Amino acid sequence: MTPLVVLEGDAHARGLGQARACPDAAPAVRAAIRDRPAAAPTGTAGARAFLAAQREATARLAPEALAELAGIADGFALDPDEVFVFLHLGCLADLATAPDDSDGCTAFARAGVVAKNRDFRPEHAALQRVFVHRDPAWRGRSVLCLGSLGAPGAWSSGMNSDGLALADTQIPTAEHSPGILRYFLMNQLLARCAPVAEALALIHALPHAGGGSLVLADASGAAAAVELRHGRVEIETAACVARTNHYTGAPDRLAPVGHSLPRFATLRAALAGTADARAILALHAPEPLCRHDPDPSPTLAGAVYDTQVRRAAIALGPPCTARWRVIALGAEGWRSDGC
Repeated sequence: MTPLVVLEGDAHARGLGQARACPDAAPAVRAAIRDRPAAAPTGTAGARAFLAAQREATARLAPEALAELAGIADGFALDPDEVFVFLHLGCLADLATAPDDSDGCTAFARAGVVAKNRDFRPEHAALQRVFVHRDPAWRGRSVLCLGSLGAPGAWSSGMNSDGLALADTQIPTAEHSPGILRYFLMNQLLARCAPVAEALALIHALPHAGGGSLVLADASGAAAAVELRHGRVEIETAACVARTNHYTGAPDRLAPVGHSLPRFATLRAALAGTADARAILALHAPEPLCRHDPDPSPTLAGAVYDTQVRRAAIALGPPCTARWRVIALGAEGWRSDGC
């Protein structure tokens, strides 16, 4: 069982701590970050202009994200710009009107529980880790999150010690412009917010780079789903919210991944019943929520966060077969049944 990766200190120290905790993974991290951009539309004039403006926006809106990326780059012998470009590949593909039509993910929030299947590229299976972040600037708050080595914090989902939990899904959009990137936003929300209402206020206050959705829940049972585009943020608050990989509000000029709509229908039907969150994530019909090879973005992990008791169950592998590992917050911090 892979132990929890505990990262302590300021943003740069926590980024650097990834490589120090997992030095043997460095070659795989460098390959994952360098191989995909080689075939991506990163060298056009439009891409260069967007990235330059996005760096300026990030320095203004999320300087801690740049510090964390610098630490990651220092630890894994990368240029910080490589990591920054890698995290913006979805935006660049959308801007080139060539969105990746394979990236998935299924997420929902209900009764204080946030659950997600992480559907992503197979090369990231070996890079997945469960992280604990502690920063003195957070005044005692800590964050438990699922992500990948080489990426910042909650690069998929997470929950803080106050009981705010969130998860994202990828949605292509034609509405990108400089603003806070969704991945940086997720970490900012977990570091700064406790109730869903506070998180929504911060989301409203920020300009967004655009793309994707978030589902959120807190210990009071409040839940919300947020759809992000640069010029439009749409929010649904309800007892139960769910998202896959299309916008449920205003349509977008870019088409979503082909199986998003039938997956959403399967998810909504399952949520109408009383099935356990883990059982929902393991569904294979009518449209699979738990996806396997040869799908180009198979389900790499499942995560279920219970905000009321500050406990997570995470399967590092397909939820239908992988062992669920339980991590709970106690007097000594986040503790796992595997370490």
